[in-house]
Amino acid sequence: MDKKALRKEMIATLSSMEPADKQECEEILKNRLLDFIESRGIQSLGIVLSMPHEMDTDGIIKHLTLQGKLVYTPVCDYKNKQMDFRRFISFDKVVKDEKNLRIPEDTEDVDNNPEMIVVPGLIYSEDGYRIGYGGGYYDRFLSHYGGLKVSLLFEEQLGEVIAQNHDIPVDLLITPERTIDAQAKRQKDV
Repeated sequence: MDKKALRKEMIATLSSMEPADKQECEEILKNRLLDFIESRGIQSLGIVLSMPHEMDTDGIIKHLTLQGKLVYTPVCDYKNKQMDFRRFISFDKVVKDEKNLRIPEDTEDVDNNPEMIVVPGLIYSEDGYRIGYGGGYYDRFLSHYGGLKVSLLFEEQLGEVIAQNHDIPVDLLITPERTIDAQAKRQKDV
């Protein structure tokens, strides 16, 4: 199956999750991520404003901003195929871009090097490679990023991913049931 078919299948899987089950898993994921951030003393991070079929990030963002953490969300320049992380201030200051994705209103406060980035995706291998949405924005961005790369995912999202040369893996995978040190797995496999 090609990546396009795999993406479509996974979006269907995620969209068909029972709302109560999904919400329960999201709450566990939120708490696991917040505990991780607290244990590491992380003060700045990048995280996407999620789409309906994805893990809901609104509660995480709300909690972190109330704690005084610096939260940045991605904004894409579709013409130049680039992405920047702009400071999230408030859900009252969120608009939709040309692809109907939620982004912060224009702000000059950009930080492309927060301590940690929560990297979205659809399918993940246990060694941290992922299939995203096909635009390559994160792989291009992450190729110049030196901080911690973490992904939150449902167990259903673990699967086979054939890594390509331009793919940038994440360091850590957090599911409702476990935390996978993908970086250690890659080093062990070398």
